[in-house]
Amino acid sequence: MRTDRRFFARDAQPRPGFTLVELLVVLGILGAIGSIVIATISSGIKVADGTGESLTAQEIATRASFREVEKALLGDPENPGYFTHTLSLPSRIVGLFENVDGEPSFNLATGNGWNGPYLISNIARYGNFIESGDGFDDNTDLTGIEDDPAVLDAWGKPIVLQEPDTTDARLVSAGPNRILEMDPNDAMDAGGDDLVRFLRSVDPRL
Repeated sequence: MRTDRRFFARDAQPRPGFTLVELLVVLGILGAIGSIVIATISSGIKVADGTGESLTAQEIATRASFREVEKALLGDPENPGYFTHTLSLPSRIVGLFENVDGEPSFNLATGNGWNGPYLISNIARYGNFIESGDGFDDNTDLTGIEDDPAVLDAWGKPIVLQEPDTTDARLVSAGPNRILEMDPNDAMDAGGDDLVRFLRSVDPRL
């Protein structure tokens, strides 16, 4: 049996290449760059949402948050909400986490009273996401509410509950410019680029 000595050459040199660590570092850098590029590009891209509207990813995500907050406020056939139990709305969204408005405790016999939390608390605190000049201090008295649990929109600002009158309760997001522009006392205010979800069905008597 003849052996080909070319496979046993002692002076063969290893081919240059990348180590596993180097490859992982490169992949990590490419992944980080890719996520930044995608986030930057996608912020301006609009897609159809199925209702004939074209929305950005942030608008779609914020509207999804609106729906969850509205469900906690008004309830649905499977899960009663704040209004179902109290026949009112909380003074602010924190009322879905804590009974800050002094509602009576839930009475099992009557089905009335605060029976929360209606949303699961998270680490987002209202005061950590607002700053001078962003309009949130015009929306409400900020004294003592900095530690309120907050529901954030896709731009990192708290969603607020406004009740300019009984028929126009609404959820408001500060929108892309992150400035809350909708006047909480004006039912007809357009609110700049603020996103709004009206809660007109809050009271079946209206």
